[in-house]
Formats: sequence, structure tokens, C-alpha cells
Amino acid sequence: MKRHFYWLMLAALLGTGLCACKSKQQVVSIPNAHAEAVSAPAETPAPQSVAQPMPAPQPAAQPEEVRDEVFELDPAETNTQVMTQKYHVVVGSFKNRDNAKGLQQTLNAEGNAAVIVLNEHGMYRVLIASFPEYQQARAKINTIKDRFPDAWVLVQKEQTPAN
Repeated sequence: MKRHFYWLMLAALLGTGLCACKSKQQVVSIPNAHAEAVSAPAETPAPQSVAQPMPAPQPAAQPEEVRDEVFELDPAETNTQVMTQKYHVVVGSFKNRDNAKGLQQTLNAEGNAAVIVLNEHGMYRVLIASFPEYQQARAKINTIKDRFPDAWVLVQKEQTPAN
């Protein structure tokens, strides 16, 4: 019995060893792969023309760090002043309200006035600050980028009236 066990183990090890390290890729030969490189003769540089100044790039209609969403204050929020601002810095997005509430409590304990909003898709966004100008929101992101590298700017999306 013991002898059969050893033969079975040996067969299993050999089977595993033989099929475990095979490459599925085909080997391709490269012609002249071992040939010594020959340096090309030095070329004389072509005369350069006078460079024309490039036109200044046009600013994008909206910076890439901005997302438009329809959102409203979380029902438990009392700070309605936030909704009067246009640009909001988002530091957390959660499907679960308790997770958003946890981040909000941490930020508020550090002296921030974090607010939770709920977007049209059921995501809870934690706003650390809101501003009337994009540059102010961008400056805030630059000051918190070490702690919140994925922070972004949220703007209330214009709602079209239903017909």
C-alpha cells in the first residue's frame, strides 16, 4: 500500500512538473539577430528654417477635472449655503451613505465643513469645500492632493425641463 502511494505521488509530481512551465507563445526567429551592427555614415544636418511661433492653445470649454452632475444635499444636511456655490471639491464618492458619513465626520473633526450630496445615480459625494470660481477650487485641490490625490471638481448640471 505504501509503495503504491509513493508511485502515485511521484506520478503526480512528474505530471505537474512537465506541464507547469511550458510557454504558450511561439518562438520567432529574427533574421540577422546575431549579425554585428554597422554604423551608418554621419549625415550632415539639413539647414533649419526659421521657426514660426505656435498659436496660443485655446482653453477648453471646461477643464478636464470638472464633472457635471445633477445632485442635491443629503436630507440630513443643514448647510444650504453650499448649494449657492458653483464649484465643489469632491474628496470621496460612496454608494453607501454610512461610508460617506464616516469621511465627513473625520473631515469635520479636523476643522473642515464637509457636506454630503446625493447625485442622480445614488452616489454620495463628500464635498470638502465649495467656491464661486474654478481657480479657487483648483487651488484647494492643489493643497490637498497629497492626502486626496483623486479629488475633483463637481458642478451642478443644468436640468432641462420635461415636456
